[in-house]
Amino acid sequence: MRRILAGRLAGPRGAFVILGNARVGQATPPAKGTLHVQSAHHAEHGTERHNPISPAPGDDSTDGNGRRSTSLSSNAVDRSYAPSPVSTSRLVAPVGITIEMALYALILVAAVLTRFWDLGSRALHHDESLHAYFSWLLATGQNYAHDPLMHGPFLFHMNALVYTLLGDSDASSRYSAALFGVILVALPILLRGERHLGRWGALSASALLVISPALLYQSRYIRHDIFTVAGSLFLFIAIMRYIERPARGWLIAIGASLGFLLTNHEIVFGIAAIFFGVIAGALLWGPLRVVAPVLVVAGVAALALVALLPDATGRPLPTIPWRSPSQSEQFAFYQDLLTHPLTIALILLAVVTLAGVALLLHRRRALDGTDEGWAPALFGNPPPGSIAAAVRAAWSDRAGLSAALIAGLVIFAVLFTTLFTNLYGLASGTIATDGTLLYWLGQHDFRRGEQPWFYYLLLFPQYEYIAVLFGVAATIVAGVRALLVGIGRATPGPRFVFQTFLAIWFSGIFVALSWAGEKMPWLIIHITLPATILAAALLGEVWERWRPVANAPHPHAWGEGKTPSPIATGEGRGEGTAPRWAALQWTLFGSLLALGVCWFLVAAPMTYGEFVSATVGGGWERVLTPWAREQWWLLALPPLAGIAAVALVWLRRGARLAAQPALAALVLGLALAQIHAGWRLVYQEGDVPKDMLVYTQTSPDMHRMVSELTTLSALTTGGRDLEIWYDDNNGVSWPMQWYLRDFPNRHLYGGTFAGPPDDVPVVLVGGDNRGSVEPYLEGYTAQEYVLRWWFPEDPVYRDFAIAPELPPGRSAWESSDQPHGPLDIVASIGESLSHLLTAEGQQGLYRLVMYRDLPVRIDSYDYTLYVRNDLIPLYNQIRY
Repeated sequence: MRRILAGRLAGPRGAFVILGNARVGQATPPAKGTLHVQSAHHAEHGTERHNPISPAPGDDSTDGNGRRSTSLSSNAVDRSYAPSPVSTSRLVAPVGITIEMALYALILVAAVLTRFWDLGSRALHHDESLHAYFSWLLATGQNYAHDPLMHGPFLFHMNALVYTLLGDSDASSRYSAALFGVILVALPILLRGERHLGRWGALSASALLVISPALLYQSRYIRHDIFTVAGSLFLFIAIMRYIERPARGWLIAIGASLGFLLTNHEIVFGIAAIFFGVIAGALLWGPLRVVAPVLVVAGVAALALVALLPDATGRPLPTIPWRSPSQSEQFAFYQDLLTHPLTIALILLAVVTLAGVALLLHRRRALDGTDEGWAPALFGNPPPGSIAAAVRAAWSDRAGLSAALIAGLVIFAVLFTTLFTNLYGLASGTIATDGTLLYWLGQHDFRRGEQPWFYYLLLFPQYEYIAVLFGVAATIVAGVRALLVGIGRATPGPRFVFQTFLAIWFSGIFVALSWAGEKMPWLIIHITLPATILAAALLGEVWERWRPVANAPHPHAWGEGKTPSPIATGEGRGEGTAPRWAALQWTLFGSLLALGVCWFLVAAPMTYGEFVSATVGGGWERVLTPWAREQWWLLALPPLAGIAAVALVWLRRGARLAAQPALAALVLGLALAQIHAGWRLVYQEGDVPKDMLVYTQTSPDMHRMVSELTTLSALTTGGRDLEIWYDDNNGVSWPMQWYLRDFPNRHLYGGTFAGPPDDVPVVLVGGDNRGSVEPYLEGYTAQEYVLRWWFPEDPVYRDFAIAPELPPGRSAWESSDQPHGPLDIVASIGESLSHLLTAEGQQGLYRLVMYRDLPVRIDSYDYTLYVRNDLIPLYNQIRY
């Protein structure tokens, strides 16, 4: 089988493609025998001088990841194959469409279709209507200024641009999100290098991002998160590529992406803390280990001060005034904060710590006896491709750092000031107490949504099957590998930094979001992204090791009559040549897929059960039939048969040749399950909140009612001049502000009337305000609609465990006198998990995950449309 390679014939990485006497590849062909490539040869033999900041022209490799070609020492070069400089410069790789290019094309076409198709059929969610309306204000030259309630300004500028170019509608409101969803799918192409995902891993990552239900849903949803996810992945790529080969372009990309992320969503502070925490940790573990004890002691002291000093002094930290504070309130907060004993103590601790660190580094520099500046004293001479080497290169590239800083600041200033029309945006994006960071820190304890600590533990596995299984496995593998490297029991491989960084990103963001006061379903994609890349890295690495390769080399892979090198055959890495699947492996693969289909065909009718009357919402309850309860054991037969089939092949052909088709069948089955979940979530029931990911959604009634009012206005006024009143104060103002934007005679009123309206044709009233306005609407006829409906949380997942951070009644903690300590929390989890061992528990879980069969009906918030009685015949004609 030919390996997927862009522009050249197949062969494992490091192989050469020889056309006649001309060479196309990465390096000079090897001499006879084993090929040895060491970076030290460059310096030892003087074959190359590399400036990491300004690379020499023509130094780019053809590996698709910008890696520099590895030169050989003079002793390792077979001069008979060396082309002349002229022929080398003119030689190009064969041009054509490779399998890799074709697969990426198919993946990107699938991304475009799945993200852009039928974007306008679902009514805008409450938050979407806010984002769309204020973007429309900006596009039409009306007032817009940064408001941290709606996060950063990038979304509004992006959407305003879309409206200007393509018009304003529900569909166009989501174009920018869909575009970034496609960009996200394409970004793994930049990680195709062998130090990152590799070619198979990058392809796997793009494919998994396409079929991720959470990422698909949020790519069709005008919120900030999809922009942040794409920006975060690009920032990660820029860091990884700079670590691999320091280049000023990637350094500037880091600064620009940070500036962009700051203008979009506050979660960037957590992501940046994780990213730069990894870099700082690598430096402290490596060249800066001498100062690590000082920093550890200082960190422990800082935590102790934060925990003890406010209580000891009787002066708690000032509360952040985040609810529309006045200027005097903001000044008072900062005055109280800066004069607080804790702040003063932390500043003194920081000064002492920095002095101690500077003293240690100065002493080490004196011992080294170097006059080359601080870079050698700080970082030593780290090996290329390490974090320390990248940081040293950035430290030495003052022009690059300046350009990166300027790029980030320009993006920040332009967007936060709305193209320099709102200079207060510089404050609202930085120091204002109702600004970007302090606004959300101030309401941490508010716990909007009141979601429990285990929210993402239950949400994530319902949709991202591959990311959960293989992403978690990859994290464990990376953690064990890092531990072994740390204690000196293993050596880091070429992907060690990449995989460890990813594992810390995934673990860190999961813990941070689970701890945060506000937990919302759309934030799950920040967890999904690193888990999916980790899963792709693991699957790609497995495929590289296990891929079927022809035993006999292709004649054009090394040249006619030439003997393949050990690297070309894979033997140089100790892998050997993997055999093609035999009939037994294909039989196992097909059998496992067939058994999976059989299991679903048995589970579907068996779990359907029957319906009996009950006191739960909806008045009915699904229960198992007596036949299903007696035959429940049948569900164990397909899994047992699959295990037996794998064991049989294992005994006959070995573990690897049994694991290959088993893993392939598992991945394919999980991928099909994710496609099923995504189709139902996004297209089949996208505006019906039967999924935890939907949370709350504007009902389909909205589109129907707006269409009816548009027609009524056209028939009565010849345009959109129909006068419409609609209420605020928990009324229908959102999303009506968006949907009535083209009606110039719309009128927003409070939740009550002072008297009868003056022959207004149409009045819209939210359910909470109906009683206060209905007495003034005697000459009107009412028609009820559903404004929004939401996922029923309490009976589905809130009782999974005790959440002591929430008020009683919002989790398995039912009353204040119920024990809710750590052991009680563990016991509540065990009780919930034990329910899954019963037939009823398995039935409920299967019906929920596969079909979103809820145990209760969906709740909703209704509103009423009042039409003046003389318009009722015309209105009914429009409706019916």
